[in-house]
Amino acid sequence: MQHPLQRGQRVPLTQFLTGAHLTLQAHLPGMAADISLLGLDEERKLTDDRYFIFYNQPGSPEGALNLDLKSQTFTVDLERVPLGIHHLLLAASSDDQTFSELGRGVVHVRDRQSNDVLFECSGELFGTEQAVMLLELYRHQGGWRISGVAQGFSGGLGALIQSLGGEVVKEMPTPESQAPALEWGESLTQLETIFGQPAPPQPEVWQPLTSAPTDPWHERNACERCGRRPGLGARLNSAGLCKTCAQEVTTGLHNFRTRFLAACADGLLEMHEWEDLQQTVYREKLDAKAALEFVRADALDLLERTISIAQADGSVSEQEEKVFERLLYLLQLPDGMAQPLRVRVAELRVASKLREGRLPSIQSTLILDAGEVAHLEVPATFRQVTATRTRDIAGRAVLTNRQMHFVGSAEGGWNVQYGKVLRIEGRPDGVNLELGVKKGSGYYKGMPQPIIFEAMLDSLVRMHKRLLLLPQSEKASRSIPQKVKLEVWQRDQGRCVECGDTNYLEYDHIIPHSLGGATSVGNLQLLCRRCNLAKSNRI
Repeated sequence: MQHPLQRGQRVPLTQFLTGAHLTLQAHLPGMAADISLLGLDEERKLTDDRYFIFYNQPGSPEGALNLDLKSQTFTVDLERVPLGIHHLLLAASSDDQTFSELGRGVVHVRDRQSNDVLFECSGELFGTEQAVMLLELYRHQGGWRISGVAQGFSGGLGALIQSLGGEVVKEMPTPESQAPALEWGESLTQLETIFGQPAPPQPEVWQPLTSAPTDPWHERNACERCGRRPGLGARLNSAGLCKTCAQEVTTGLHNFRTRFLAACADGLLEMHEWEDLQQTVYREKLDAKAALEFVRADALDLLERTISIAQADGSVSEQEEKVFERLLYLLQLPDGMAQPLRVRVAELRVASKLREGRLPSIQSTLILDAGEVAHLEVPATFRQVTATRTRDIAGRAVLTNRQMHFVGSAEGGWNVQYGKVLRIEGRPDGVNLELGVKKGSGYYKGMPQPIIFEAMLDSLVRMHKRLLLLPQSEKASRSIPQKVKLEVWQRDQGRCVECGDTNYLEYDHIIPHSLGGATSVGNLQLLCRRCNLAKSNRI
């Protein structure tokens, strides 16, 4: 049965729909728009970006909100929505169009009994808006209500997010406007912004443990588990259990731990093993949360082993990251325990991208040579070992596209040429460098997150020795970064390399871009328009 909803109308959800399972779908003819669902707090603010559901994050942690990318349909389980989420806002945005181009748009909210709430909106309601709040579900006096909104923002999705108290992630700094030097403590966050966040778990496949069902209508002062009153002189324990049930629960928890340890003995937790643990919870009539708390130390050990395996090669694969996120999702560790593990995986994620040669550019505190680009600047201490003494020299290490600079705080520093690096040994708090020369060879320590420094240094050394090719993005572009243009211009002295003309100069790919040529200093040259046209697409 269909129920129309008017703009600004607010009605109890139960007036039109039944049950807690809903689907939300928007049809916006004439628009190439991205649809998103935002979970907001009581103040209508986006305080937890895990509840910003869109194409790049299609599910919330507990599985209450999910997006089917193929059908662009959101599924909502209201019973599983966390109590801290008070508003569910359906929104649409477009990078290239305004919503004045929208035809007769309609939003459907359906339940499992085929009841359908329709909210219609058209381009006549909008002008220059590039982001629109379509429809909202919100908590009210213990229930849920639905409201038609149809309000827009000319500033697009960024303006909408900011109006909800969220922060808009800035793009990777461009050469024309370099980012400030990365300070430790914020550098990992900035690099994660560049390289992306982990893929969310897949709640539709892996479901969290659920407690064994109990009878909610047991008698007063009766056992919470079996529903029977204790005998004469007996009492319920603090958990509301009789003596027999308390003993059975203790035995059941130990049985659960035995099966959990067996499932994790090989370092992997497979689907059939997780299903077996769920059956154990049902069979032993356990509370799922209590069972997970009972094996918390073992769960932490499993996660530590998962990270250690990934860290063995200094990077983390997409599959390893998915396994880690799935385990965090299932094992439900407190934030205080989970956060240090997330930081370690985030470091590995960034290190993986750095080892591929994907290096950000920063603005260094040093005055660099023309064409020299800084990639990382961190505090570091060099341990100087001589025949007579050992001392620590505090300073800063700067990695550029040409060399590593070490600047001591109390004395002069030195440069390390990448061609002189023979070996890079990662250590818990730094790196040990073996060089072909004595100066600068030794142990650099005292840098937070040394795995990132090691990965970037390793990448730069391999680039210098032609052991690593510069990567290209999936959408390779002909646009040339400003720093590359400057270096090519200075190298070619502002003249055509073929005829020496200084007029109508163009940047030419030596190996043509259409044939896979990179937009790098080594593959670019200055040609005048006549010589460039004569060269055409030839190498």
